[in-house]
Amino acid sequence: MFMTKRTSGELKRLAREFLNGNYTVMAVSMLASFLIPALLLSPFTAGLSPQLDAVMAMYLAAAVIVEILSQLLSAGLLRMHLRLAQNQPFTWKDLFWTFRSCPDRFILAAVILTAILLVPALPAAGCVVLLDITKPSSWLMIAVAVLAAAAVQLYVFYMFGLVYPLYIDNPQMTVAEGFRRSRQLMKGNKMRRFWLDVSFAGWNILGVLSAGIGILWISPYIRQTSVNFYLDLTGQLDAAGEGMQVSG
Repeated sequence: MFMTKRTSGELKRLAREFLNGNYTVMAVSMLASFLIPALLLSPFTAGLSPQLDAVMAMYLAAAVIVEILSQLLSAGLLRMHLRLAQNQPFTWKDLFWTFRSCPDRFILAAVILTAILLVPALPAAGCVVLLDITKPSSWLMIAVAVLAAAAVQLYVFYMFGLVYPLYIDNPQMTVAEGFRRSRQLMKGNKMRRFWLDVSFAGWNILGVLSAGIGILWISPYIRQTSVNFYLDLTGQLDAAGEGMQVSG
């Protein structure tokens, strides 16, 4: 398996080069991918009362549908970043690409990944429900359970976090093949991805302190770097970099 294993600094540098001249379309598309689901869900949250079972059931059903929509838009946005790095043409319309390109794969993968991530959270939830939270000793047990669940979830997320770009890159790949391939690619690279994410901590804090406005510009940078990480693992980043040099 070919792996270049670029440093975090190199992945970030290439992300900045790829985004040069393309920041606006990526930022606007990212904003649209957030606002469209939020606006669709907002009518169901207005005046919501937990005492009204019918209203709550309607809200939950709408939330599931909107979450599916959000996942499809997220995959479309990811495809835009992939095509940018691969020196392929793209437009904001690619945000809706998954709606016409086997959306069932992305939906099923999202359901499976969500279910897997919920498993380690169950013991932590059980501790919160069963333990007496008025006792300090219970706080420690709950904290340990929550931290352990978070660690397992992060491990699982890194293991299977490449399924979306794999499906985009390989239109004929099945859902199961995507999970297997992601696990193979991430073997020995989970900590590398962890430290890459940690390196963006300062940027994320800056985005929050700017009342969220900075996220419009920080998010494309982080997403492009993540795409570069995937391309590096699959041996495509060298070709992408050469394409940028030729076109530059």
